[in-house]
Parts: sequence; structure tokens; C-alpha cells
Amino acid sequence: MRLAIFTDSYKPQINGVVTQIANISSEFVRRGHQVIVIAPSGDGRHSESMDGGVKVVFLPSVALPSYKDYKITLPHSPRVFREMDSFRPDIIHVHTPFGVGWLGLRCAKRLHVPVVGTYHTLLPEFLMYLPVSALARANWAKQTTWKYTNFFYGKCDIVTTPTERMKDELSLNGLSGAVVLPNAIDFRMFNKRRRRNHSAKRVKIIYFGRVSYEKNIEVLLLALKHLLWKRKDASLSITGSGPAMRRMGKIAREQDISAHVHFSGALSSPELAEHVAMHDIFATASTIETQGLTILEAMAAGLPCVGPDFLAVPDSIRDGKNGFLFKPYDFVEAAAKIEKLASSPSLRKRMGGNAIETARKFSVNVVADQTEKLYTGLIRLSSNGAQVTRAGKHGK
Repeated sequence: MRLAIFTDSYKPQINGVVTQIANISSEFVRRGHQVIVIAPSGDGRHSESMDGGVKVVFLPSVALPSYKDYKITLPHSPRVFREMDSFRPDIIHVHTPFGVGWLGLRCAKRLHVPVVGTYHTLLPEFLMYLPVSALARANWAKQTTWKYTNFFYGKCDIVTTPTERMKDELSLNGLSGAVVLPNAIDFRMFNKRRRRNHSAKRVKIIYFGRVSYEKNIEVLLLALKHLLWKRKDASLSITGSGPAMRRMGKIAREQDISAHVHFSGALSSPELAEHVAMHDIFATASTIETQGLTILEAMAAGLPCVGPDFLAVPDSIRDGKNGFLFKPYDFVEAAAKIEKLASSPSLRKRMGGNAIETARKFSVNVVADQTEKLYTGLIRLSSNGAQVTRAGKHGK
């Protein structure tokens, strides 16, 4: 199979979209498929490289002024058209609905090949990064974002999204017929370095991922402040990078908890897995998760997790089984749930074991099997002359 992936987010960025693409791409190459990734360049220039058997074509781009990690690319590239004419993909998969995503749709139309589109990110929650911040609070802006989303994904033959809750969210906002296809984690890497000692006296909490405003990390800082009234041995590691780093540091200083908060910066995968395994509990306050890969990676490392009862987080964190849920933004309840785990090594051990079993279902080999089946079915329908619509329905 020849697979072409189009994405507006790729290495050296570190986020869930990049993790999914990297994991599936490497597994597909291992299985003998050919994979090419089209993405914005980190330095703004056109270049090509090989990444573990995956060919990557980087396009000229400019950084989004309010979020330097995200790049803007024109939806037109004669070089990519020539590349696709030579590569002759059997299927195209677009992972983002922006410049590179539109380029992927254009290539699929030119070559008459089926296209899969994945909805990874709750776009209305990212309006805060637009130049006019007031748009983030405008209802009409969110409605316009959903109309744009529906327009883009309506051009795909099949739309996938990582969880049932996101499928319901899409349907509620006018995009019906999506197929649930979870994102994959490198289960083996995180599990190999899993937490084995659950009796540590000093309880170490970790959040890792994007350090951005929509992740609500300030809720974790306030929860830590509340927790320290009872446990002077608690600490929070914030591991990652993003536009909210300076703000989180300021909050830690204002709350007089800087001695208990450690900013570790972004880490590469093997180093990150070792770093995660040095902690006892994973916590997140994010209310924008469409799946939450970092939750599952932490679970693979044997950490029980604490997170908000909102959107797709409960699809991973099963309250009372592999962690605890709290009301969104409620730092007092979050602190209470963390304290419950902190005060009982046996509970952490039991929930950590359950967490490993939850994460195992999202290992890259399992998700690659599902992805391969989706692709081959769509290619078969297309080659037979069937007209494919979202959710796999077809007709002559």
C-alpha cells in the first residue's frame, strides 16, 4: 500500500497529532507499506528527508504569530503535485483542516484516490490564538468554525475521530457519520519503563504535553496549593513547552509553590518515558481532549490518572478503576482525588495495574490493524467504482 499523509502539524512539534502520525507511519513501514508525509517545515523552507523509512516533504511556511509552534502553509504546491504524480498513492489521509490539509484534498481529487480525514482537535477552543482574542468568546465565531469544519471534512470519503464522545460531538454540530478510529501510543516503550515502586514517601505528580492556555494547567497549580496544606511532600512536574510557560511560572510564584513545581521542558520519546516512570500520579485539567494520548501514555507507564469529567477524558480515565475524575475547573475536588491516591500506595498500585490494561488496547500494533483494515476497505470500494461516503456507506 502507498499511503500519503498530509498534516499541518509535524516534527519537531510535540503533540497528539504528531505522535499519532509518527507511530502509525513507522508501523506501516515496518509492515512493508510505503509512506510519505507532507508537512510544514520548521525553518520555513522546502526540504526533504527520510525519517525511519518514511519520506517527509517539508513545505515553506510561516509561524502563527500568537503560537509560534504552529505553521501556516499555502494550499498549493507544484512540487507536491509532482511528488504525488510520481508516488501514486493508493490512499490519502489528511489530519488537519488547514493549508496542508486542503493540499491533500486537491491531490486526492487530481489523482482520483480516496481520502480519509481525521478530526483530532476541538477547533472552536483554539480561537484564543487568533489575532483578535475577543473572537474566542464570540458565539458566531464558534458557529463559523463548525461550518468551516463541516465544509472541509464533508469533502473526505471517510471521516474518523478518536473516541465515541468526539463522534457524538461532531454529530451534535452537524458532522454526522464519523468512524471511531483511536490514536495509537507506543505502549511498549512506556510500559518497558513503567513505574514499579508505588510506596514512595514523596508523592510526585506529573503533567506532560503542550503547555498552552486551553490545557487549564493553572487548575493543577491551584490543586497542588490546596494539596500542600495536607501533604508537604507533594510536587508537580510540568513537562513540555508552549505559549503558557511563562504564565504558569508566574502563577506558581504568586501561589508561593515554586519550590514544589518543576518545569522540565519538552523531552524526546525514550527520555520522556523514563521521566514519566519516575512519578506516581498523572494529572490533567484539560477540557479540550478528543482522546488524550498523554493520559494513555502515562497509563502505559503504570500511573493512575486524575482528570476532568469532560469530553473524551472519561473514555480513558474510568473513575475508581484506573484513576479519578473531577468536575472541570474544580481544583479543590482535583486535590481531593489526588490526595486519595497519594495517601494509599496500595490503591496506586492497583489502579496503576488497571491503567496498564487500559493503555494496552491503544498500542500501535492494535490501532495499525484497525487503520489498515479501514484503508484496504476504502481502496477496494474505490477500485470497484463505488462512491464512498462517510461512515463507509456506499452506492453505485
